[in-house]
Amino acid sequence: MRRMRLNFLIDLVSFLVLLCLGFSGYIMRFVLPPGSGGLGRGFRGGRGTGEIRDFLSLTRHQWGSIHFYLAAVFLLLMLVHIVLHWAWIKNCFRAFFVKKTGCAE
Repeated sequence: MRRMRLNFLIDLVSFLVLLCLGFSGYIMRFVLPPGSGGLGRGFRGGRGTGEIRDFLSLTRHQWGSIHFYLAAVFLLLMLVHIVLHWAWIKNCFRAFFVKKTGCAE
């Protein structure tokens, strides 16, 4: 039961970090794109000519740092996920490439 809770927690945190990665990537791509001169794209729907130098009080470079650290945390969580499922991975590999029968959960 303890291992199942750990798997659930790792998967839940990984999912939340992945959502945050998507959000920060969207901000950097569409709200604060490089070379936009602070005008942004896809934000404010083209209304107004005011410059967008930051979003939620963070600049593009700060969003980039957040995105990088979220990616590092996500990779670490995926490594833990693989370690926790290593026996299943070995069994599936063996089933697919040695026995040719498939893999069951």
